[in-house]
Amino acid sequence: MLRQPVTAILAWSVLFVLLNNSSIFSQSNWPRFRGANGAGLVDGADLLSDISDDEYRWKVNLAGVGSSSPVIWGQHLFVTSCEPSSGKLTLECLDALSGKVRWSKFFKHEVYRVHGRNNFASSTPAVDKNHIYLTYADPEHTMLVALDHDGNQKWQRDFGTWTSQHGFAASPMVYEDKVIVFNSQQSDRLKPGQKSGGSHVIAVDCETGEDAWSSSLTSTRACYAVPSIFKGKNGTEQLVSCNTGDGFFSLNPETGKQNWATLPFRMRTVASTLTADGLIIGSNGSGGGGNYLVAIRPGNEPNSIPEKVYELKKANYVPTPIAVNGKLYLFSDKGIGKCVELQTGAPIWEERIAKGFSGSPIATLSHIYIMDEVGNLLVLGTGNQFEQICKHSLGESTRATPAVAGNRLYLRTDSHLICVGDK
Repeated sequence: MLRQPVTAILAWSVLFVLLNNSSIFSQSNWPRFRGANGAGLVDGADLLSDISDDEYRWKVNLAGVGSSSPVIWGQHLFVTSCEPSSGKLTLECLDALSGKVRWSKFFKHEVYRVHGRNNFASSTPAVDKNHIYLTYADPEHTMLVALDHDGNQKWQRDFGTWTSQHGFAASPMVYEDKVIVFNSQQSDRLKPGQKSGGSHVIAVDCETGEDAWSSSLTSTRACYAVPSIFKGKNGTEQLVSCNTGDGFFSLNPETGKQNWATLPFRMRTVASTLTADGLIIGSNGSGGGGNYLVAIRPGNEPNSIPEKVYELKKANYVPTPIAVNGKLYLFSDKGIGKCVELQTGAPIWEERIAKGFSGSPIATLSHIYIMDEVGNLLVLGTGNQFEQICKHSLGESTRATPAVAGNRLYLRTDSHLICVGDK
């Protein structure tokens, strides 16, 4: 009997490992806040829906506290934490399968007052195949830093002063060869002698950190909506987001030139814009209420002013909504969950399901996953009736949003990170 060459044996061994660990390689990247294009949708993963401590793959202590979400590229998971008393910000790289820390990097900035629901580690990083991109700020500096996956700093940018009564929370995103930051700053209700740094969407080259373009926007109140890409019927792509002064706005993602701006909001925008089934959805509000959501439909040409499709009262403020199976799901700061028809806004169900939400939902086609502020993971069905499938206590409060890689769910609480499933 002929002996198989060593290379053939190794090849079959590798194939066997791949086939028996396919979940490791499906949906293995979670590159930004709420995953691909910020939609929060999980493609093809088999996530657990009935969760208990027995399904934990691992639970680890983080270097500090925070409300940012993890991002993942392959087996590298990145997450930030802070020490509120010192201003120390830590970026940790963990092994996504084992939870072991690969490396940590520390960044120091001035301690300053932030909103009681904010902290110095509320911005979610962005990651691509080469770099991890981190944003942070204090009153004198607005920083964007790129490191490779081994933790070596490649470049950094300082965009100048930061002005806001609520603190910093801008999360970057990557578009092709550019990393993009919505640097929205406050210009109204300033203290005597205080000056605004102005509001811009800024794009820099991923490899070098050099300027690609910068687009000025109306400054009113600091806004935190992370941009996303809207794809038109003719194949053109628009970078879209929203703020108080301009309302919804669209930029050419290659040049930064504004295509249109429409429907200024009355209050602050915190939730990110959502693009789904030909619509762009955004909301605004305040801690005192009066929140409302607007859905618009862009025209076929990039410079066509969109039409307003509907407006919903008593909407989400901080959490970003999610669209699944032709339905739109909203979760309010006050703990109300609401489901409406995506294309019309017609109500389907509304329930009080928690004390409050700050984190945003993610979803498969059959289940929605969201963490409430007191630290419960809620799993809801996506049918036409309200269905709570699971309510699992994570043991600590949280204002973060889940992340997914393979068939694993990553849940960030104030000072811990938990991996569920795919043992």
